[in-house]
Amino acid sequence: MSENNNDGLVSSLTKRLEEEPARIAEAKKSGKKVLGYFCPYAPEEIIIAAGMIPVRLAFGGELEPKSSGEQFLKSHTCPYALSCLGYKAESKNFYYNAVDAICVAYTCDNMKRNQEYWERYFGKPVFTLGVPHTHDRFRSRPQAIKYFKNELELLRSKLGEFSGREIKNGDIRKAIVLCNSIREKLRKLFEYPLNGQSSVKWIDVLKISHAGFLMDRDDYLSELKNIEKDLSGKRPEATPDDKKIRLVICGSIIGIGDYNVLDIINQAGGNIIADNVCTGAMFYRKNATIFGIMGDPIDALAERYLYNVPCPCMMDLAKRLSRIIKVARDSKAQGVIYYNLKYCDPWRAEFGFIKENLRNELNIPTLLIETEYSPADVGTTRTKIEAFIEMITEGK
Repeated sequence: MSENNNDGLVSSLTKRLEEEPARIAEAKKSGKKVLGYFCPYAPEEIIIAAGMIPVRLAFGGELEPKSSGEQFLKSHTCPYALSCLGYKAESKNFYYNAVDAICVAYTCDNMKRNQEYWERYFGKPVFTLGVPHTHDRFRSRPQAIKYFKNELELLRSKLGEFSGREIKNGDIRKAIVLCNSIREKLRKLFEYPLNGQSSVKWIDVLKISHAGFLMDRDDYLSELKNIEKDLSGKRPEATPDDKKIRLVICGSIIGIGDYNVLDIINQAGGNIIADNVCTGAMFYRKNATIFGIMGDPIDALAERYLYNVPCPCMMDLAKRLSRIIKVARDSKAQGVIYYNLKYCDPWRAEFGFIKENLRNELNIPTLLIETEYSPADVGTTRTKIEAFIEMITEGK
């Protein structure tokens, strides 16, 4: 966590996270299986209902795993996709070693290649999930959600076979209640930094979110309740961040450990107060809703995952633009940092539209920062961010 007197606030969570490898190792000895996944379109609810341990393999920011991944994918590939293979190839990260199988959501082409390499070279079973690239908020393409529901049912069947446990509707409903509760707590936490006098920073909430990718979900919910209780007892007070430039960060995935850019922003006088990234607040905005005891949980999951904020691998640029503009407006942002992993073409292709719309709608500037997890990026990144924040400060 950041150094802002929040050690007491998250000390229990930090300690619990440190204990997680031992807990997972013990669970595996008793026959429990660990299922890893990379993309938030993979529904944790079905994994939990299967009696397995879900782990989101979302680590990033390190050069060595990225470089190790180049033996499988070409070097000019998204560094996160490379790292998803490199961490496993290096065999140094506990979580990549602990998984018994992985679930790959078919979003970008690079993640589809991950499926093939994990099967062939690492000998791990892979369960795939087809994701429609037609995000249809107006429901004019019913075939999209029909296809996605069939994919969820197929995943349910395959995971049930792998776990040796029939995945019943009641088990999925229980998992939905758990995951909804976690999402609700995280949504509230991500609202705290919007207040310039908040006692918790956005980067702290991001790291709390990251911890949830790795922890037992029941334990994680208990920790979130404790953090919420501690925060509710703190009175707002003036902080140095209150006078910093208010920024929103959006764009490609910010993985566990990929904090260099965030630290540079803070050192340069910027204060991130909101985001639109898939490891941050973006995918917590929508719950899965079941109508009545007879409601079909697969229908609820299909609605929740397919009609959330769409990934750039999908159609509906208009919804993504409106979402980013809303986040910037509601947070009273003075600027937007567009963080793009180099060679992540789906996100990079939209930068021009986002920059133009933020300028026309809110009259705020946007800065593009691209990285491939290399230390060589740091100097250039620092210069760009410092100049960007100085420009905003002079224009106040």
